[in-house]
Amino acid sequence: MITGAETAHLTQKTPTIYLEGRLPLVVERTAADLGLRDGQVIQAIVEARPERLRLNLQDPPWLGKFIDLPKELPAGLRLAAGDTALFRVQLQADGSILLRPLQAQARTAPLPQDTPLPNRTQQLGFRPPDMGALALLLRPGFLDTLLKGLNPAAPELAALQHWQRLRPSMAQLSPEKLQQLMQRSGWMTENLLAKGEGGGLVDLKSSLRQFMRLLQSTNAEGAGRIQDAIDDIESRQLTASETLTGREWVFSMMLPFVDAEPVALRFVRSRRRPGEEKAPFIIHLHTRNRDLGEVWLQTRISEQTEVDMVMWALREDVVHRAKSQTANLRDELDSAGLQMTRLLVIHGPGPSDPLPWSPPETGSLLDVQT
Repeated sequence: MITGAETAHLTQKTPTIYLEGRLPLVVERTAADLGLRDGQVIQAIVEARPERLRLNLQDPPWLGKFIDLPKELPAGLRLAAGDTALFRVQLQADGSILLRPLQAQARTAPLPQDTPLPNRTQQLGFRPPDMGALALLLRPGFLDTLLKGLNPAAPELAALQHWQRLRPSMAQLSPEKLQQLMQRSGWMTENLLAKGEGGGLVDLKSSLRQFMRLLQSTNAEGAGRIQDAIDDIESRQLTASETLTGREWVFSMMLPFVDAEPVALRFVRSRRRPGEEKAPFIIHLHTRNRDLGEVWLQTRISEQTEVDMVMWALREDVVHRAKSQTANLRDELDSAGLQMTRLLVIHGPGPSDPLPWSPPETGSLLDVQT
């Protein structure tokens, strides 16, 4: 299925309204309590409790932790049990937290009849860059929970089951496996088909669409999670398409593994202008791994062979292990014809938002479909 995401750079964006609310964290839970940092984006599922709503955090290392919301929510913020919500963390001087909703909220005021509604392409352009919905779906075992109770012989499941069998383990990752993962990610299949190529290719996006059609009649919540993941994929397609005519080319994807948390990758390269040297190729990597904790890696490749690397890790033991392997990494790169010019390992959090993003300004246009 060819979607508008691959030609979205031809369509002008229309801003969407985002209503910002402030949710003070309850007194008994602090930033240190939850291990949250300023500027982080967290994903939570809303749960109804006897007297108030609760946010159950969904991302490691906060999985299993929760935040009880005040009984009185800020005006303009509407949350219901079962909702999946995104919030940006803002730390206060006293250690308390403000949560800023990142999801678009609908107004009840009627629109003028001549006001154009945003189409799907325009809505995709305002999704956060962290691909949180896709990362949640690609966690080991998450898709299996959605498959429980379904007929394994259902034709809608064949492509997804085949895609699952093709996922490598983390230890099996190689340049060839990486190329295969990129081909099956769902980012480029439509473009290949438009060129008469890619026949028989099993890709994540089309497999999820078939699975979602099956779930729509049996598991509305599961179908909604899959639609969110598809939106993450198409939002990254949109970003890549828009950068084709700009000064910078950006391509983002999520690597799935059968035995480890998914890895977010973002490839960036500025375009060379007349008289300028060829711009370096930059690769951003981010993952939360049960063995290594949260890790960020930025690799800068210049002159085709010069490699500059900066790594951030939250765990001190991981920092020491990385530094102890510097000589081995240098040898590995040398055997591949690459020269490591620098490896800097930092104990602490990496870039919280490598792709700058903020919700559009309030008051531009109503989004009634979010």
